[in-house]
Amino acid sequence: MTLRFVYDFSATKAALLYLMGKGLNRFDKYKAAKLLFLADREHLLRFGRTISGDSYDALPYGPVPSETLALLDGIEAVKTEGAASDDLQVIELANSIESTEGRYPEYRALVDVDLDALSESDIKVLDHVALEHGNKSFQELFDLTHAMGAYKNAWRDESTHKRFPMRFEDFFADNPEKADFLSELLEDQFLETAYMKAAHTGRAAI
Repeated sequence: MTLRFVYDFSATKAALLYLMGKGLNRFDKYKAAKLLFLADREHLLRFGRTISGDSYDALPYGPVPSETLALLDGIEAVKTEGAASDDLQVIELANSIESTEGRYPEYRALVDVDLDALSESDIKVLDHVALEHGNKSFQELFDLTHAMGAYKNAWRDESTHKRFPMRFEDFFADNPEKADFLSELLEDQFLETAYMKAAHTGRAAI
């Protein structure tokens, strides 16, 4: 059994817009990916779930939220290349974010944050991540995230493959004191999955 979460586009969009509203320096795709990772990691360690529900991959420049990165790539294609998109989430995000021109576009929010899409604990963690890491440089965020067990356990230095799935269990790698909490989360998710299967089959869960 491994930890899994369901991607929440509304919460992810709200989290990105919320961070953009913090007046951080150079808020681009790289910083968006890294701050979301740090926020999801912290929220998981403290509250037992991530904010975005996104899955993560280890890439050469560090951990990235896979669904969110695809959306950000999509809005850059729409805004900078004039590409058409039939992805409703890409369109919604493109209408919510302004990006500068150039090789590394920076983002600015065009709409207000839907705070109803974020919980009190989401906002608490986002505030902390913005304060602690929001104005760090590319190199500082690179060094910070590459040193984390979640990234190191996933990354493999292979010339033919440069994207490796990350495990949420490894988000706890640098916090051994959270081992019991992780065990509880795994057990809760196992039982939830078992009961959901039982509901579909009409059989006893365990």
